[in-house]
Amino acid sequence: MKHLYLALIALGITFGASAQTNLTEAVDFTVTDLNGNEHTLSEYLDAGKYVCIDFFAYWCGPCAAHAPYFTEIYNTYGCNGGDVIFMSMEYEGTWDQTHDFEVANAGDNPAPAISGAEGGGFAVHSDYSVQAYPTFILIDPEGNIVEQDIWPMSVDILDNVLQSYGLEQMTCVSSVEDEATVALTAWPNPANDALQVEAAPGTQLALIDLVGREVVRTVALHNRTVIDLGSVPNGSYLLRAHTSDATETRKVIVRH
Repeated sequence: MKHLYLALIALGITFGASAQTNLTEAVDFTVTDLNGNEHTLSEYLDAGKYVCIDFFAYWCGPCAAHAPYFTEIYNTYGCNGGDVIFMSMEYEGTWDQTHDFEVANAGDNPAPAISGAEGGGFAVHSDYSVQAYPTFILIDPEGNIVEQDIWPMSVDILDNVLQSYGLEQMTCVSSVEDEATVALTAWPNPANDALQVEAAPGTQLALIDLVGREVVRTVALHNRTVIDLGSVPNGSYLLRAHTSDATETRKVIVRH
């Protein structure tokens, strides 16, 4: 059973089968996921994509239970490389709270997740008047919310819904094949006074400015490393993670 807003419960609104967003036409938005990538709804729709959104809250038990299903479907339908784009839209949590929810519940290779408090998710929840968690919706390329509340939700149910719109399963496409990579996650992005980095102990980490100068250099001693950005000027940087086998980079924006 979904976790309804306390305010709605106080008003005597019951758990039911009615749509959890009353909108039939999508409201455009631009949000930033945990990896610093921007997502603009209208750009996806203009490209002919469907968009499937998981509205959730980091403190919601049913959201945690259903997160692995969403991840499985995301991977089954091409990891946003096909005709449907998936994103997980958190309600009010910080970068850290959203990240920890994803790590604890979503499984391997989850869909892009957006923090409610710092990634723009709260405004989207408000614009869509989401009334329960989790709520799964589907938007077609014309901007119609063709599924206002896919519930009950399971892998089979969501798969059947997507197939009913002619969407097809596909393998996730990677730009790197058969090459060693570094498991690297960094957040928040944009970052303020500190950057949280997840990388294996022993990984060499460097923050590099746009002219190639290292402004910060450290070695990961634990799985999570905090890089102090207090003396780093505003701007765009590359976070480089290097091991004996591979090197990975991520774009990082510092904004005090």
